[in-house]
Amino acid sequence: MSEPPAVAAESGGARSPDGRVLLIMIASDHAMFDDLITALLDIGLTGATVIESRGMGSIIREEMPIFAGLAALIPEHTGSRVLMSVTTREQAGRVFQFLETEIKAASRPIAITAPIERSIGLLR
Repeated sequence: MSEPPAVAAESGGARSPDGRVLLIMIASDHAMFDDLITALLDIGLTGATVIESRGMGSIIREEMPIFAGLAALIPEHTGSRVLMSVTTREQAGRVFQFLETEIKAASRPIAITAPIERSIGLLR
């Protein structure tokens, strides 16, 4: 049997040649989410995917009754919004600067970037 054809890549190597990264933010403070989206638009980051998520505590509390005794130790609200965007290192840096200077530490989302080795289907 023959091997499937290789998938063409728009970029290759250890890092994207145009400096693109995957920005991922996990925001559990729903009250600040509108401010976060507004700031992203001001920065110029206009393409992102937002996914509603449930924390592990919610699953333990609702679907695993054997752990019901732990429910008192788990925060009542364990849902988050996960925002993912392919963006440039420069824009991601501006997002991190906004998070550090404009969002209180207690409300700040978890934010990470990861280099993009290869991609296909991204609009430039």
